[in-house]
Amino acid sequence: MPNRREFCQALTIISAASIMEACSGSSTAPGANAPQLTTVNGTVNGSTVTVTVDASSPLNTVGNAALVNTSRGALLVARTAQSTFSALNSTCTHQTCTITGFQSGNYVCPCHLSEFSTTGSVVQGPATIALHSYPTTFVSPSLTITIA
Repeated sequence: MPNRREFCQALTIISAASIMEACSGSSTAPGANAPQLTTVNGTVNGSTVTVTVDASSPLNTVGNAALVNTSRGALLVARTAQSTFSALNSTCTHQTCTITGFQSGNYVCPCHLSEFSTTGSVVQGPATIALHSYPTTFVSPSLTITIA
């Protein structure tokens, strides 16, 4: 049986290993293997971004999401209903990594595995602040996102 000092040293080593694993994006952590979002391009015109949602778009199906690249940065976009979309800032509020994963209807940050709903709310930390959302309008086949 270990003495008090040996027990405390072992506990310190175990705790440090657990913290390092949680912050390393270990493949054993939930969300670590989240599928990568498909990337599509958006066109910026003033304070709006336009995305074409046609038959070949990942956003053509309700429940799907994409990372929309624009000249003003990337956005997370999900189709939440037949004519409804959500658009969010793609920068994780924990340590500013770009969110690139999508699993079980949630966005997953690859750096520390924070998860966000398609409305931007935090589902799982370490992030504690929601993602910024942007208004959307859809008139098939054009999705317009107001970014100003």
